Amino acid sequence: MALIALDDPRWTELQHAYGAADDIPELLANLNIPKSERSEDDPIEDTWEELWSSLCHQGDVYSASFAAVPHIVNALPAEADSDDWQFISLPKCIETQRCHRGMEIPAGLEPEYSEAIQRMGRHAAMLVATPQEAWKTSAFFAAIAIAHGHTAMARLHTEISSDEMDQVVNIFFAEMARDE
Repeated sequence: MALIALDDPRWTELQHAYGAADDIPELLANLNIPKSERSEDDPIEDTWEELWSSLCHQGDVYSASFAAVPHIVNALPAEADSDDWQFISLPKCIETQRCHRGMEIPAGLEPEYSEAIQRMGRHAAMLVATPQEAWKTSAFFAAIAIAHGHTAMARLHTEISSDEMDQVVNIFFAEMARDE
């Protein structure tokens, strides 16, 4: 099966946190509007807030989440920019939760879903090569880990702050020094 088009009536059969996913195509279409053409009345932050709330609500993911991932990744700007983190973080979170919960990708959404996860990882790899804030670097590393099938590593980067990572590293090296 091909990518579910944004005007496909099957979106009404897919579910998200609040019921039928018939509102998701409009949100996904909004991701493709270039910054230069976006009005002040329609900030992209509102779109991201609605997508996160609907597709990865408190760690739960839904059939619409998996159908949306290829559209989100396809909307990544051609030129890598650190503002791309939302395009990477939401699919990364969806895939992390899917793996953590042992969920299968719904029938008919492969191979587009898995291909999108791979493209997300490649894009994150381009972004991590440039200096970023620690939390963005961690998000990009998590996306790369997910694309390589390393869910536990991705969860580590997703759920532990950089301060906590520093503490863990310090504890690890202190333990190693004590064992010598």
